[in-house]
Amino acid sequence: MKPKKTNTMNHNGFTLIEVIVTIVVAAILGTMLVSLMGTNVVKSALPVSLVDDQYKIVQQMETITSRYREEIKNGTLNLTTFKAAYVDTNTYVDAAATGLITLTSTGGTPYTTSSSILRVTLRSGDQSLQAFFTQ
Repeated sequence: MKPKKTNTMNHNGFTLIEVIVTIVVAAILGTMLVSLMGTNVVKSALPVSLVDDQYKIVQQMETITSRYREEIKNGTLNLTTFKAAYVDTNTYVDAAATGLITLTSTGGTPYTTSSSILRVTLRSGDQSLQAFFTQ
């Protein structure tokens, strides 16, 4: 007599459903990774350019400040001529925010001061730097 064959399944592989679910999950995770990394890779140069812009204007402000100190030391400081000679010729100067200013009190009457104040604003990209120089 022949032995009876039993219907036993051999579970050596994955079912079609398991393979499809794995591919779908991998595609979703891959899409999330690409979108996250794409944003970070594109914007990774932004902090470097901001630091570069800030360095440029700090360097220029240091030059203006050193010339200001030289003129004070020599006793030849006149803020109007200083502005024309060293500030207005600078390529990073924000002309709209730079100039001689007077202080006023909340009542609208000016303060009584014998000296002028020069406000210098340097701008490069989104970075700006402001300094005040007195006579």
